[in-house]
Amino acid sequence: MPSIPERLRGSPLLVISSLMFAVMAFCARTVAGRLSVGQVVCARFAIGLVFLAFYFPLTRTRPRMGRPVLWALRGLFGGGSVYCYFVAIDRLAVGPATLLNACWPICAAILGIFILGERVNGYLATGLMATTFGAGLVIWSTVQGGLALTSGVGAWAGVASALLSGAAVIALRALRGDTDAASIFLSFCLFGLLFGLPFALQDWRPVTPDMVLPLLGVGLSSVVAQMIFTYAMGYVTAAAGGITTQLTPAFSWLLGALLLGEPLRPLAMVGSLVCMGGVLWGTGLVPRLLLPAARPAP
Repeated sequence: MPSIPERLRGSPLLVISSLMFAVMAFCARTVAGRLSVGQVVCARFAIGLVFLAFYFPLTRTRPRMGRPVLWALRGLFGGGSVYCYFVAIDRLAVGPATLLNACWPICAAILGIFILGERVNGYLATGLMATTFGAGLVIWSTVQGGLALTSGVGAWAGVASALLSGAAVIALRALRGDTDAASIFLSFCLFGLLFGLPFALQDWRPVTPDMVLPLLGVGLSSVVAQMIFTYAMGYVTAAAGGITTQLTPAFSWLLGALLLGEPLRPLAMVGSLVCMGGVLWGTGLVPRLLLPAARPAP
């Protein structure tokens, strides 16, 4: 994207990326109940593979798989996360499902302690408590009025998607030292497709012409969102980037309410604010922006 003016790079592009991820969730929601979750997952990753089939020849590059086991795990964790995320979208409204998935930074931070030996701090501990409480409010709001089974399954699928996303990010971080972003994206699409294919074949439903456009929307919006995100992160700090990407749940909630007529439950809205605040605080994004930097010792 060399022609983009410098003032429009970074955060403005991350806002667009967050909106495109929300569009992906919205498109997936429009076919909920008509197609199986496995079919929607396969559509997303198949379109990603088509994109890469053009990307590598045009850029005259080849995929690199320096550590095949870790490369495959990144794809399997990512594919499992997307499947659980789409289950949550299928069973819940778009907003709550996206909010629960957006807890992945906390999950990644916790997994980093055990897998990468990273240190825990007060921000992570308090952020984890806030995020857990906020997610609990969102889950409770979805199952109020009789503890509906479908809502309960959707809520826990959202939690599982965040956990698996955290594991996928840990694998990605371990790979980035010797593997390029496109090769990692290839793992995501390839193993994600293989993960979703058995579920699609088990519960295959007829694809009617009116479903083609939403399925294309799922795949194309996800590719655009991830490519813009990767480009934009080269122009912002990790703190600013992390805060901007938390717009995705807000955009998802807004699209669901305006275009699908999904309800805005007050308890879920409160839980979402607490949850996003916990993520931003626990990962150190807000403290780094708000608190003064420590002065060097004389």
